[in-house]
Amino acid sequence: MEQSAAVFGAVIEMIENVGFPIFISLFLLYRMEAKLNAVVQAVNQLTAVLSQKKQ
Repeated sequence: MEQSAAVFGAVIEMIENVGFPIFISLFLLYRMEAKLNAVVQAVNQLTAVLSQKKQ
């Protein structure tokens, strides 16, 4: 519970310092990074499978 309060406090402080639109942009970029990593991994696996089928 204390950790979530600390995170909430950090979020409020960040909004105060940089503004709400910048905070939202950073949050969305952070969330998108994990999804992009999954897409890159899937493309790499697809490339490996296709190269095995060619041989």
